[in-house]
Amino acid sequence: MVRFKQALAVLLICQFILGPGNLAWGQGGKGGGKSSGGKAAVGGPGGKAARGQQGGGAAEGKSAVQAASVAEDTLPGGQALSKAIVPDKYDLGPGDALTVNIWGEFDETYSVKVSPDGKISLPTIGDLEVNGLTLTQTAKLLESQVHRFYRNVKTGISLTQLRVFQIHVLGDVLGPGAYLATPLKRVSDAIAQAGGVLPSGSQRKIQLQRDKRIHATADLYAYMRKGDDAANPYLRDGDVIFVPPMSDMRVTVYVTEFVAAAAGGATSETSVPYMIEMREGERISDVMSEIGGSTPSWDLEGVFIERVSYSPEGTMRIPVNLRRYFLEKDESQNQVLQKGDQIYIPAVIKKVYVAGSVRVPAAFPYVPGKTANTYITQAGGPTLVADLDRSFIKHADGTVEPYVGVVEIENGDTIVVLEKLFKTWQDYFALVGTLSGIIVGLVGFWAVFTNFGR
Repeated sequence: MVRFKQALAVLLICQFILGPGNLAWGQGGKGGGKSSGGKAAVGGPGGKAARGQQGGGAAEGKSAVQAASVAEDTLPGGQALSKAIVPDKYDLGPGDALTVNIWGEFDETYSVKVSPDGKISLPTIGDLEVNGLTLTQTAKLLESQVHRFYRNVKTGISLTQLRVFQIHVLGDVLGPGAYLATPLKRVSDAIAQAGGVLPSGSQRKIQLQRDKRIHATADLYAYMRKGDDAANPYLRDGDVIFVPPMSDMRVTVYVTEFVAAAAGGATSETSVPYMIEMREGERISDVMSEIGGSTPSWDLEGVFIERVSYSPEGTMRIPVNLRRYFLEKDESQNQVLQKGDQIYIPAVIKKVYVAGSVRVPAAFPYVPGKTANTYITQAGGPTLVADLDRSFIKHADGTVEPYVGVVEIENGDTIVVLEKLFKTWQDYFALVGTLSGIIVGLVGFWAVFTNFGR
């Protein structure tokens, strides 16, 4: 019995020692399986694509990307569509796949595809010309043709797969060339496939050429900022999209930020320019919308426009109070812009400074309502030798008050955290030594000058 207990104890000890190792081996085996699976994937289609890119097969890789980009719209049943297809507006064309249902006296289902010449073929019924017809029109045509042969039946038609066609994107885009699209793709989708509009290109006068003529002009600004669907037309087979250079009808916006380097330090200035193409008659509010609207850090009352004047010759400075425009709807401040205008928007970055005996002395963004304790916490908290009782707050107007943690801090304030006078026991000994030395010195002077009182 004793030997059995000893053997059991040895077995448990071995299990305890080897158990974690077995677990690690098991995890290693699983990881190895994943790794080998990953290698297999690289050696398959992924590896082929990589070699195509390195060996001059960029076109092959590009086609694969294009096919993947339209695959979402062409998967049968449950397509990832941007919006539901409207039967009254969707025009059929070569390559669209349809399901035709007939039921009543007999039931039949046909899967058909629009042929290159724009027709679908049904047994007994024959060929139906559907190219350019909407789904609704095609359903009515099908019903009328079927009733020529069968009286007591009903018909239905549904779109099961979108056609894929080729379009061309040319002009000032990153990657001009041929791309694949579906009828649910818009001009903006094609330009995105081509890498986007270059900084020199126009986003407001994009030509959509169809049947060798300009069919429409796309305005991506109007579509993205104002939601104007008509400014971003849908694509059709063989469309050519041409992005012209940006016109000279443009303005430049400079958003200027003033940042103080430290409390009492010099102020640095940073300007971020935006070049914006505009249309005749547009106003400064349109430009504000183009750059994403105002931010809380902007000085809306200090905005001004610099405009070159030829009569009299010189540069005009036109002040604009955008606060009055945004808050009071004062249209007199919504200036009509001219080409070449330069708009300057000062932006003051509001800061609170924490200095002295904290872990991370720095400037922090000012947030109305925050207390001194909050900014001390942002600075990592006081150090071990900090003395908050001796610390103080220096306000932006120059006034000073003792540090109180619950006091609300204003923009430009500086919190100064001082160190303790006596930080360690050595400081106390040093003080005692200093005082002792002073006392001994005074006693010595007294003794010398009074001869010990004699």
